[in-house]
Amino acid sequence: MKRVLVSIFSTIIVILTLISTTSSAAGYKAQHSTAAHKKSYFVAFNSNVDTNIVKAHGGEIKRHYKYMPLIVAKLSDAAAQALSNNPNIEYIEEDGMVQAIGQETPWGILDVNGIDAQQLGVTGTGINVGVIDTGIDYNHEDLQVKGGVSFVEGTSSYMDDNGHGTHVAGTIAAVNNMSGVIGVSPQVNLYAIKAIDQYRNGSYSDVVSGIEWSISNHMDIINMSIGGSTASRTLQKAIDHAYNSGILLLAAAGNSGYDKRGTIQYPAKYNSVIAVGAVDQQNSRATFSSVGKELELMAPGMSILSTVPGGYGYDSGTSMASSHVTGVAALVWEVNPELSNFQIRKILNESATVLGDTFYYGNGLVNAYKAVNNAKTALTVN
Repeated sequence: MKRVLVSIFSTIIVILTLISTTSSAAGYKAQHSTAAHKKSYFVAFNSNVDTNIVKAHGGEIKRHYKYMPLIVAKLSDAAAQALSNNPNIEYIEEDGMVQAIGQETPWGILDVNGIDAQQLGVTGTGINVGVIDTGIDYNHEDLQVKGGVSFVEGTSSYMDDNGHGTHVAGTIAAVNNMSGVIGVSPQVNLYAIKAIDQYRNGSYSDVVSGIEWSISNHMDIINMSIGGSTASRTLQKAIDHAYNSGILLLAAAGNSGYDKRGTIQYPAKYNSVIAVGAVDQQNSRATFSSVGKELELMAPGMSILSTVPGGYGYDSGTSMASSHVTGVAALVWEVNPELSNFQIRKILNESATVLGDTFYYGNGLVNAYKAVNNAKTALTVN
């Protein structure tokens, strides 16, 4: 009987030993198997690379380097810790991650379908755009200013000494260079017409001079993100002359908010000018955006990221809205250069996305993609 019991106990001990040994082996394999969670590590050797050391710790060799005794290997954290104590290894560090630093597409460019339109192959190439404003930072890495002029007393330079004009210019024409931001029409011929001083003040007489310069220098489009509260026969006469000579003129509607009598400022109030109001990111009228029967189009004007002298910044206003529509107009005109400014204006209005009452929203939100396609259709019809 004792022999039987001894035999039974011996068998149990053998079985338990086998179970224990099997469990330990399974645990070791799980810890060091290729299925275990591993990370990418740099393994730097003091002299010659010895991959066997790394493989002995379950490492998977990913890459060798030519000029350094260095490899990249996939290792568990425990293996990396163990290897770091090896006298043949100088150091071990986890591989890092980098990202391409690209340009940002401001929300307003997307809201007017500017990128969709650009993907149709239009960028404003060949269209001359004059920006009557505080000047433009012509040294900015994200702007390509073809030229300009200053009518502000005391300075012959059209360099921006305020920032407003550069911000407006960036929304229109910031270049597609994988840096900073991109404009609606990144390849237009951009011209700075300085008629506003460093304090954002200017005279109608300087604006009129800017308009005349635009006619003489063959501008196709003039953006005027400026506004005054009083009418001027001379300003209207200059604007009408420019419009009748074939130039498309756009202006900020104003930031005077609501009044039942209307609050559109000059020069946006004149018939020869496209008056542009501002919407927010929900395409609702910005509370500051002027209203009135002269209101023609809407565009983004809240927290707009664009170029500023020496960098980038945010600004809000119908000034920002006007520059979006100017960029869209340039895209449309590139598609069909034979169209007149009257026809371009008609296309912009007919392709706009209706938002509500015309007193508050004009004909709606400018739509670059639809406008460009409508211009292509006009090309075949004409």
